Amino acid sequence: MPIRILKKVILIVFIYLVVSTSFISCAAEEGKVILLVMDRISWKEIYVANTPSLDRIMDMGAIGLMTTNTGGSLSQINAYLTIGSGARVAGVSGSQQALSYGHRYRGVMIEDLMYQITGYEMVEGAIGNPFISKLHRGNANRPYRVSIGALGTALREARLKVAVLGNCDNYKRLEGEGGGKNFLVSMMMDDRGIVSLGDVSQSLIIEDANWPMGIRTDYDKMLEVFKKIKDQAHVIAIQLGDTSRAEDFRHQAMDSRIEYHKIKAIEAGDKFIGKLLDNLDPAKDYIMLLSPVPPAEEIGNNNRLSPIIIAGKEIKKGWLTSGSTHREGVVTNLDIGASILNFFGLHPLPGQGGAPIYSITRNEGIEDIIKFNARLVNIYNQRPFLLRSYVFIMIPILTLAAVCLLFKRKYLKLMKPMLVFLMAIPLVYLILPLFQQPQLYKTAITALALSVLIVIILCRVFTSTMDRITVISGLTTFTLLIDQWLGMKLIQFSPLGYDVIAGARFYGIGNEYMGVLVGAICCFGAALIEKINKKKRISIITKIGILLIGIVAIYTMALPNLGANVGGTIAIFIAISTTTLMVQGKKIRIRNLAAIGVMVILILAVVFYIDSLQVVDSQSHLGQTVTTIKENGVGELFNIFYRKISMNIRLMRTTMWTRVFLTSLGVIVLLLYRPVGIFRDVYKKHQIIIKGLTGAAIGAIAAFIFNDSGIVAAATATIFIAPPFVLLIMDEIEKKVRDGVWQDGIHLKT
Repeated sequence: MPIRILKKVILIVFIYLVVSTSFISCAAEEGKVILLVMDRISWKEIYVANTPSLDRIMDMGAIGLMTTNTGGSLSQINAYLTIGSGARVAGVSGSQQALSYGHRYRGVMIEDLMYQITGYEMVEGAIGNPFISKLHRGNANRPYRVSIGALGTALREARLKVAVLGNCDNYKRLEGEGGGKNFLVSMMMDDRGIVSLGDVSQSLIIEDANWPMGIRTDYDKMLEVFKKIKDQAHVIAIQLGDTSRAEDFRHQAMDSRIEYHKIKAIEAGDKFIGKLLDNLDPAKDYIMLLSPVPPAEEIGNNNRLSPIIIAGKEIKKGWLTSGSTHREGVVTNLDIGASILNFFGLHPLPGQGGAPIYSITRNEGIEDIIKFNARLVNIYNQRPFLLRSYVFIMIPILTLAAVCLLFKRKYLKLMKPMLVFLMAIPLVYLILPLFQQPQLYKTAITALALSVLIVIILCRVFTSTMDRITVISGLTTFTLLIDQWLGMKLIQFSPLGYDVIAGARFYGIGNEYMGVLVGAICCFGAALIEKINKKKRISIITKIGILLIGIVAIYTMALPNLGANVGGTIAIFIAISTTTLMVQGKKIRIRNLAAIGVMVILILAVVFYIDSLQVVDSQSHLGQTVTTIKENGVGELFNIFYRKISMNIRLMRTTMWTRVFLTSLGVIVLLLYRPVGIFRDVYKKHQIIIKGLTGAAIGAIAAFIFNDSGIVAAATATIFIAPPFVLLIMDEIEKKVRDGVWQDGIHLKT
């Protein structure tokens, strides 16, 4: 009996040893994430500095630009917290402070204070942020779900340890003086405000009179601490604080010394990175270097994009991108947390946005990323002027057109080219990237010249108003659709497209051009049918051709890797469906609307399902939304609806497009009733195109309802509703004047 028991014990011990050895072996093979933060630097500064270690990382990894938008101002307090939360949030005064275990905060041991605040005990070697409760309360009322410390919490729940090293302190603090500038803790902490390992104490900085603020990072001590905790932590985040201190010194140093200190700090950090790389294995580790906030000078030039470099497991040489942007060379700051979790096969927590970053093979290096960055900044700087100019031209022209129709008909011939000019601008702004200039005045002159040229060609070649409307709306429709299918090379850099630096959208059809397409395709389709119908009966081939154009437009708007616009898909389907019904002579009844609604739901369901089947890296925001709803429940839909409604209400009060929409609506309503009887006569002659414009108007209303920037889409849709409508009224009035059936300028003869 004892022998039998002994055999069993030996067997159990043997199995235990085998399993333990296997587990240890697997753990040893498992890679680590090394996050290097060299804050407040730009690609230009990296290019100027001597950085052999960074060059080495770039040679085996990928580079890119990272957006730095937050839930408040662009500051270090907000930027680090936003990255860690995976949502745009804002810090509170003092929330950058954190202390290592065993240190005092205002006379109280940090471990005791954190227990008083959270009810959880800090273990020896941990770091605590005593402002965690204020951060939770300060972001509790945002219109979207927020999980402060989401990255650290997700790692903690997966039993993965996080370590933070370094600080951005500008002077040697005394005991009990507070937690200094430990921004990185707010990025890596969990929802309790705790990081399980690390050192952010004063021991990692050393006094040196030759450096800004008289101190610098003690990289020898940093490397020593790194080696001690390397085998204990799965994620190690390191603050290379010298660049931040050099930037803080900007306000005190002479201009000639500012760049000197910054380059010196970058090169010192690069030497440390070189030593660090000797302790890492790029085949299994994940090495990321980023700058959460750009330098003050770059921010002053409206460059809010900062450098990011990633190397290691599954990252190939090239440019970075993500499922959030689908733009080569661009990722968002929300993607950082998602990428770290993805490395360990983990899913983000509810409210934690972003998508894993991956690399695209490209041969371009730093020079090319700098040029790309400069082009994005030029677009950002030129966009407000070009859009405002268009809006401030459109409103007076529509108003003057209405005045001329009512009181000054002798100026109608002058007004017609101006209305055609309004319809030409969206096309001009779409092709403008082909002629874009670094200087605003050159770009503006180019845009004006192209617009005038198009108007002259249309007015010279086509004498009929209907022909002009058909051609300009058709050109706009086809150019937009073709650009989407050829990789969106034009719309990505168009002033009427979307803006990388603003970060609202990065791919597909943005709300501005979505509205343009809704209006243009209905206007073009109806005008073409009317033109053909006047010559002969419409053949079945023509009907099929026009139907195919509509299907392609809907498909383009809906497809995840093309338009990727849910609200736009709803709007354009409703617009085309109602236009088709009216052109066929059918009335818009409840059952027709119900059928349209069912079709919209089916189309969206198919699109959402197809996109959700893709790997997370390749999903658009449509598929990510489905995944989020699956993980967090249907309640997530209400959060999305609430956010969209809130955005719409806010935009209606602030955006200049509200004025365009109201002006267009006012002019249309006025001309429906004045001059008396004119609209009735226009409708008799142009029933089909009027029905097309009506369908476009219904689509504009749908765009307004189903988009978070609906007022913008509704306003741009009116570009191909109000001007064509006014032109048709003008034609009718001019004809009546020529025929002598008008007297006193505005009254019909009886």
